[in-house]
Amino acid sequence: MKFKKRIIGLIVVLILSGLPIGVVATSQGIQSYSQVKNLEDDSNIEDEIVVIYQNDGSVKDLGLTTSQITAGEKLNDQVDIIKVKDANQIEALVLELLKNPRVLAAQKNACLKFVTLPDDPQLSQGWQFEGIGAEKTWDQVNNEDTVVVAVLDTGLNTKHPDIVGKTIAGFDYVTGTTEVTDVVGHGTAVSGCIAALANNGIGIAGVAGIANIKIAPYRTGGKTVDDYEANLGYACAALYDAANRPEVRVINMSFAGYEDFPALETAIAYAANAGKILVAASGNEGGDPENAGKTAIPSSYDNVISVGATDRDNVIADFSQHNEMVDFCAPGVDTTTLWDQDDYITASGTSISSPVVAGACAVLVAADETISSSKVEAILKETAIDLGDKGRDNYYGYGLIQLDQALAQVIPMATTAYRSHVQNKGWLPIVENGEISGAEGESLRLEAIELNAYAINANIGVRYKTHVENQGWQNFVESGEISGTEGESLRLEAIEIELTGVDADRFDIYYQVHVQNMGWMDWAKNGDPAGTEGFGYRMEGIKIQVVLKGSEAPGRVERPFVKK
Repeated sequence: MKFKKRIIGLIVVLILSGLPIGVVATSQGIQSYSQVKNLEDDSNIEDEIVVIYQNDGSVKDLGLTTSQITAGEKLNDQVDIIKVKDANQIEALVLELLKNPRVLAAQKNACLKFVTLPDDPQLSQGWQFEGIGAEKTWDQVNNEDTVVVAVLDTGLNTKHPDIVGKTIAGFDYVTGTTEVTDVVGHGTAVSGCIAALANNGIGIAGVAGIANIKIAPYRTGGKTVDDYEANLGYACAALYDAANRPEVRVINMSFAGYEDFPALETAIAYAANAGKILVAASGNEGGDPENAGKTAIPSSYDNVISVGATDRDNVIADFSQHNEMVDFCAPGVDTTTLWDQDDYITASGTSISSPVVAGACAVLVAADETISSSKVEAILKETAIDLGDKGRDNYYGYGLIQLDQALAQVIPMATTAYRSHVQNKGWLPIVENGEISGAEGESLRLEAIELNAYAINANIGVRYKTHVENQGWQNFVESGEISGTEGESLRLEAIEIELTGVDADRFDIYYQVHVQNMGWMDWAKNGDPAGTEGFGYRMEGIKIQVVLKGSEAPGRVERPFVKK
């Protein structure tokens, strides 16, 4: 993984001073938070301290008294938030805690900004997935064990119809329950970029496609509908919790700040040491004269992938933060994702580009569960499209990620390319990977077909034969040759397709035909016939695609062929 410099920015100066000894001596030592009040939702965050323990710890290890703090909350085994009684003594208490051998980090609590720029809600084409090659990978990974992406954000509307079934338990630090909600919508939008349901006939698809990838939502902020801030303490707690879950392999953080946050840096390091792939938004202040070019956190910490935002023309957005820590760019301008309980939104921001990369990382892990975080980043670097200045630059990083090329470094990626000769139209343009070739609904016959199949990092070819009107089954032809007739006004009625080459057994080839009077037949596979024989029905359209051996079929497979 890359080594990043420590952030040079606004440093919170901790004024070191002690508490009056007499006050401490006469107050009650705190053994548990039952001795003080609970933190209130509307409490002043400026009066709070985030505490991270060296190991599992509790407030009794801190040596605090009731004269020092008035409230507190244990977020998990490693992270607490405490509220000081006297705000003027907060820096002194931070110093005191840092001297405690049981404390790994302590600092004044703070807010970080979620970095999406919402636009008018509307359902439109999710172009961002084509921008990174994800339209070629959506059905290429069909892993058995679930890969989980932890999304640290404003929560998630888990009942949105385009993400139902794609989530597992997370935690709502705002309410203190496992029932995560999202009153802002930001976390739902971010999660949709990763895991919106694919192939369900509605809305959009996430980068995950049909891969077994799910979201663990952690609500770290967004208390009200217009609250676009993450609580530093909640973010630290979520990082520790996600890091301790073996099923979580990727963590997305679509928030940014410009102060030095040692507690957050400590939590990031813990998650990185646990082998998690950490992805964060580079920030939305690239066009702000006051902050442009500054290093934002957490994207600029060691072992965090920093992501900028590009538009449809692969040009960096004017708002995308640029600095020496930016690693990659991804679509983040006018992109479509989930919103509210059942809606969609067109949104812009590095908050959107970050989960696109996080989702891509999850796909690579789903394809090879043994892959390391450093290997994932190395593959993304190797396969990214270099944009901007040659080589790595401060705006585009190493370039625009390309999931199809990256996935091909992990598993062989196969492609079909084919065209058909249609009555009255001649040869149609070449289409790929399950696209329709033919003239569905126009009562025109297919007369011939030409097909190729190939794979990156694998040796495959294809052979095929067709059943032709008045002639019956033709002989097999090889990759790129014509099967059928041309200029004889004879219809194709059925087809058989099978893979060749030394790596043919690593893939399955599926094909589906549209037949006169019958519509789309079911999918045939690996040399089985598709279409009809003995009925005199014409083939009118065809779809062909190759998937990894054992992957789920594209659809029904019960009745691909009928013979009289």
